[in-house]
Formats: sequence, structure tokens, C-alpha cells
Amino acid sequence: MKLLRAIDARFFAPAPAERLATLRLLAGAYGVIYMLVRAPVLADFRFVPGRFEPVGAAAWLSGPISPWLALGLFGLAIASGVGFALGWRFRITGPLFALLFLWVTSYRNSWGMVFHTDNLLVIHLLVLAQSDAAAALSLDARARGPVADAPRFGWPPRLISACTALAYLLAGIAKLKVTGVSWMDGEVLRNYVAYDGMRKRQIGSIHSPFGAFLVQYDWPFPALSVLTMLLEFAGPVLLLWPRAARIWAYGLYGFHVGVFASMAIAFPYPLSGVAFASLFRCERLWRLRWLEWVPRALRGAPRLQAQPSGVE
Repeated sequence: MKLLRAIDARFFAPAPAERLATLRLLAGAYGVIYMLVRAPVLADFRFVPGRFEPVGAAAWLSGPISPWLALGLFGLAIASGVGFALGWRFRITGPLFALLFLWVTSYRNSWGMVFHTDNLLVIHLLVLAQSDAAAALSLDARARGPVADAPRFGWPPRLISACTALAYLLAGIAKLKVTGVSWMDGEVLRNYVAYDGMRKRQIGSIHSPFGAFLVQYDWPFPALSVLTMLLEFAGPVLLLWPRAARIWAYGLYGFHVGVFASMAIAFPYPLSGVAFASLFRCERLWRLRWLEWVPRALRGAPRLQAQPSGVE
């Protein structure tokens, strides 16, 4: 019981409103930019009906919807995403954007390969949408005064961090389920890097020359395989220590850089750094001189106050 009380007290410990607001700004802006950049793919619904295999939020459909309706929902997702990021009528735009982003990515994945790179962002948006993320640094907050630290600003970032750790834990479990402990000897990873590079060269796709160079050697892969497992399994434990969790985040970022360098496979959300922002005191971002205009642009947003001692 003491352990449960300690976890409960830590999970609901007060935190600055600006921290949660910063996560809203970062995740919302990333989501909008992501949809705009990938619009040629996400908004292209001229597909053969026979290829439609609904997944995720579209799983209940028996057939494709009208292309015009799909395009309209895509446009509404972008519009609500702007409101989400700016904190404008967030009680409406927050849940609306999170659900529409889930819909758009689910519907697009229903026409071919299922991409899992969007899942973590969807989960983060859903958590933020149910929180008081527009209490600061938002258009909704322009008529309010400074907001004191409170538990309602603390649990959403911690829940987002827990979801991130769980996602990587599941990835590690999946590796062991497919390969068993043989993953640790590095041969599975080496073969996968070699296969990925060879396949991409044969079909004329972008491949990694560094990966082709690396697979000539045996010795790096056992260490890389073990390190991968450590990173994927350590998250739930390291979240109990904020400084260790931040080191873990740097390690995961390096992991994704390594995947991109060796296989030319990009996971945009983690590589942007936004996926790990909840593990840091991200409200300090606005103290950078070249970003100081952001809080000022959101009229009425409270000025950042000094971090109280004991708040992580």
C-alpha cells in the first residue's frame, strides 16, 4: 500500500501549466505540419475499392466512403489541428483533432501497408485532448491571469511518458516473441539490415550505404542488439527517476538516428524530438531568445515563473 500511495503521490504531483501547454503546442504543431507534408499521400483517396481492408478507427466500415467526404474530413482535421496547437476553443478542437487524426491515419492505412509510425502521436494527442492543456500559452487563456502549479497539469505529461515507455516495451516484447533470445547474438539484426539494404537496391528505393558497409563486420551487432533490448525494456522502470528517464530519452533518440543511418528508415515523430518532450522540463524552451515571441504572440498567456523546488 505504501508503494501505491507513493506512486499515486508522484503521478499526481503538481506541475507548471506551461509544461502541459508546451506539449500541446509541440504535438499540435507537429501533427498539422505532418499532415500538410504528407497530404499527397494522406489526402489521395483515388484507390481501387477491392484493396480496401479497414483497420483501426475505420474497421467498422463495410466499404470506402465518398472521396469528397474523406477529403473534407482531412481538411477539418488540419483546421482543428491549428486550433489544437493555438489552444483556441480547446474543449472542442482538442478532442476533435485527436479523433480526426486517428481517423485520417486509420483510413489511409486501410488501403495498403499498415504504418505504425503514427500510433504514438495519436496516443499523445488523445491524452492531451482530455487534459487542461489550454490553461496557459493559449488563445483560450488570454483573459486569464497566471496559473498556479496543480496536479491537473502534472498527470498528463506523466501519462504521456508512460505511454511512450509502454510502446517501446511492446516493441521489445514483439522482438523476443518472433526471434526469442537469439536476438541477443546480433545475427538477426545483421541479417535484417543486410536484407533491407539489398531489397531496396533491387527495387530502386532509397537505401543506406552505411548499412551496407556495417554488415561486413560481425562485432557491432551483438552490442547493438543488447543495447536495443535494454532501451526498449528499461523505460517503465527508469520513469521513476526523472534524470534517468531523460538519459533514456537521449538513448532512444540515438537508436532512431542509428536506424535511419543503417536502413534509411525514418520514424519522424521520435526523430523530431517531440515524442520525448514530456520527459523534460519542456516549458524552458520558450526561454530561448529566438523563441521568446511565441508566448508573447498568445495574448494573455502568463509569463513563465521560476521552477519551484521539488517539481520535476
